[in-house]
Parts: sequence; C-alpha cells; structure tokens
Amino acid sequence: MAPWKQTILSALATSSITQSTYRSRPDLAPPQLNITVPAPNANGSEYVFIAPYSTGNTLDRPGPYIYRKDGDLVWAGTGYYAGFVANFHTTTYQGKPVLQAFQGNFDGSHGEGFGQSVLLDQNYEHVVTSIGANHRITSIHEFNVIDGKSALIEVFDITSKDLSAYGGNSSQQWLGNGIFQGLPHGAIYYSRVANEATDVDIATGDLVFEWNALDHVDPSESQITLGSTSSNSGLSFAQAWDYFHINSVDKNHEGDYLLSSRHTSAIFKINGTDGSIIWRLGGKKSTFTQIGNWTFGFQHHARWHPQLSQPGTEVFSFFDNSGDGKITLNNVSRALVVQLNHTDHTATLLRKATAPYGLQARSQGNAQLLSQDRIFVNWGSEGTVTEFGADNQVLYHAFIQSGLSYRGFLGNWTGTPTEAPALVALKSSPSLVKLYVSWNGDTETKAWRFYYVHGGKKSRVGQVKRNSFETVYTWESELALSDSAKFIAEAVDQNGATIAQTGLTASTTNVKLVA
Repeated sequence: MAPWKQTILSALATSSITQSTYRSRPDLAPPQLNITVPAPNANGSEYVFIAPYSTGNTLDRPGPYIYRKDGDLVWAGTGYYAGFVANFHTTTYQGKPVLQAFQGNFDGSHGEGFGQSVLLDQNYEHVVTSIGANHRITSIHEFNVIDGKSALIEVFDITSKDLSAYGGNSSQQWLGNGIFQGLPHGAIYYSRVANEATDVDIATGDLVFEWNALDHVDPSESQITLGSTSSNSGLSFAQAWDYFHINSVDKNHEGDYLLSSRHTSAIFKINGTDGSIIWRLGGKKSTFTQIGNWTFGFQHHARWHPQLSQPGTEVFSFFDNSGDGKITLNNVSRALVVQLNHTDHTATLLRKATAPYGLQARSQGNAQLLSQDRIFVNWGSEGTVTEFGADNQVLYHAFIQSGLSYRGFLGNWTGTPTEAPALVALKSSPSLVKLYVSWNGDTETKAWRFYYVHGGKKSRVGQVKRNSFETVYTWESELALSDSAKFIAEAVDQNGATIAQTGLTASTTNVKLVA
C-alpha cells in the first residue's frame, strides 16, 4: 500500500464521524464528514458548502449540503436542486445573499455537464434560473456572479471540424470547443464546442459578451492529444476531442477576463472588448518566465485578487491539480497565489498551500482566499477539504465519506426556511417520551421549547439548548400518557422569541432505528 494511503487510513481511524440519520427527518441521508483535524471554532457561523456525489452510487443522497465545521448538518438540499449538482456556494444577487448551484446532467467521460444554474434565497425559495444565451447549454464548471448583477458561465459546445492537422483521419471529425458568456444581470457561459465565453444577464439571458476558444487558441496547444483516450477520439459526437476545457472564468474591474483552460494547462487574460488574448501563463506559449522554476498543470478556479496587486503587477489564485492521472507535474496538488510582473514579464509564486496526506487531485478542485490570510481548499477528486492558516498550517481537514465534490467553500449564511420544523415523539414507557426536533436549513434557532397538548390546552414541559441538527428532549410525565398523546415544539431565537412552531404531533411507540 502506498505510504500516503496508509497515512489517510490511520487518520480516518481516529477521525470524528458525524451522525447522518435523524428520527425527525428520516428522509434525509447527508454524506458523513470524517474530520481528521478539528477546527478551533467548529460550531461557529462559518459553514462548509459542498455538493457531494459519487462515481459508484455509494451515496444515498448526493446533492448540495451545508455543514458546520464539526460536521453537523445545517441544510440538506435534497429536492431543492435536481440531477447532478455542482459549484454550490453563497453569492450576492441584486444586493441580497443567495445560494447558487448548477443542476443538470453529468458527462463523466469528459468531466462536463449540460444544465442550468439556479439561485435560492435565504428562505430556500427559488429566485431565478439562468440559462445560456445564443442557444447554448450551460456546463457544470462556472457560474460566477459579478458585482451582484451579471454572471459568467461556461458551455461545452461540440462541433464538427477537419482534424487532419492534428493527426486525425476522415472518421475523426468531432471537436469539443470552449465558450464562455457574460450576461448583464446574468452569467458568462463556457461552451464545449468552441470553448466560448459569454457574459449574460441572469434574469433575462441577454448576452453581454461571448468568447470562443477556437477563434483564439489552436488545438495543437492541447495537452490532451486527439485519440489519447476513447472519450477524446473524435469519432462521434459523444467522443468529441475536448481540446481546451474551460473550468473557470473571472472578470476584473477593467472588464477583462481571467480564464482557466485545463487541457492546455494555461491561464489566459482575455480582452473584454475584442476577445483577444492579452497574456498567457503556462501552456506551450506562456508570456511569462516562471521565477524559481515552479510548474503547474491541469489547474482549476483562477480568481483575481486586485487588493494584493502593486502598480505594474497582477495577482491571482488558482488550484493546481499538477496532474490528471496520467501526466504528473508535481507529486501533490496545491493552492497557489501568483504575481505577474508586466515590466520584466516574470511570474512569481507568492504562496503555496500544499495538500496534506500527499493528496493529488486528478480532476476538479478549487482554492478560496478568506479573511485573516486563510485559504480553504477543496481537493476535488480526492473528496477532501482543508482550511489553511496564514502560514499554511492546517487548521481544519475533513474527508467526505464515500464521495467527492467538484468545488467546496467556506462562508457565512443566515438560513430562515419557510418549511416548518419537524417533530417526532417516541414513547418508551407509559410516562416517558423522547421528543426529536429539527428544522432543515435553519441557522437562527438557539433553543427548543416543548409542549404537551391535552384537552385543547398546551402545557410547557421543558426547554433545551439547540446543540445539533436534531435536538432531543426527554420528558417523564407524572401520569401515564395516552397512546395518542400530542406535542408541539417551538424554535426560540437568541432573544427568547418564538420564530417557528412544529405541527401538532402524536406520539408513537419507540422502535429501534434500523441503520
């Protein structure tokens, strides 16, 4: 067994594994988090946002989830998003905090998808569904809301092309191109046939900008050669050669775009007026000399950081996979922060947060810069997340049991669900009842009050501090309870006010919960 795998197994043997079965909500089956490095403030207001899935149907309920850092569930998005879900996190739309996620179908052979991006408000109700412009279908990788008004999306668009210049024969004529779009109150989309980029209005789908990779980057620059895999053979529409593969787009205040192309192992700056390439970092035609002889490849999630830049420089971060399962540039994946100097055309590595346990993500992943110089990293195909401190020490680390997430984020969130809390009352003796209560998505309840309802009157039987997704209160009555004794629970906020109430719930005889 490889040393790094043995290290992970040893860590998991001593990890904290969160409970994922609830009496009050047996319909929810969130993936468990195996926490190998507990967070200092594990039960604070900064939550983990991931959308776990599995490649072997090992998860009962894949989809979007919010967790506390201690692994306790905050919200299970089962039923709120449909199909394959990715890129789940908070953002701001029209001045208000919202949740965003891609939903649709997943093309596992290419790592692409076809669907739409959906925003939910703090009540977990639908705000808007964004689709691509120009008859483009949004892919999974990017939905980047810019200034709370417009958004960038990416599209995997497939086209026929003479591929003889790239070693193809007459049967090989299908190319996966990259497109991104920008929509004025919407999104930039990346298309997989031309690897296009578009800037689009989220609400209306009006197109602001569209960029097509084939117009600017020749397929000869791809690190993934035609026919290198059966899925990239170019022999059919379903086997289109995915030569470019856009996986992130960002926009700066000047209106130019930062684009990550996984399959050229290059990051591009795109002119927001005419679509021309201003510069490239990495790949076969890099504009810059990388000082210190550092390398990267098959990267994801490039993001501008103008607050870190000096005159004549640009700073951005990205997730460096450093390999794709076949080609390896570095033995481990990293989160990198890079400074470009436009005077001497050099690229300097400002920061490197290296994966613990020697992890290398062959696909997916992202790096999120946070306050206090922290970095939160989702290690993509390895199904793990890490929070680093200012000096790159590991502050928090967790494995998604039996799953992985395309991206993962930390963020603050206030959830006020419109659905009612759920209550179950289980009698274990004629006078003893256990009350189980939960409220999916709620972040504001600090305590639960419980009432026994008899003869049309409710009598308070107790109050307990909320300590988890599901709170349990045990009440022993002075008299035997009827078989149909009824109860109510009230959610109490930090000021002691009631903010929600469960329905009237009849007790049932306690039975053993089957795992």
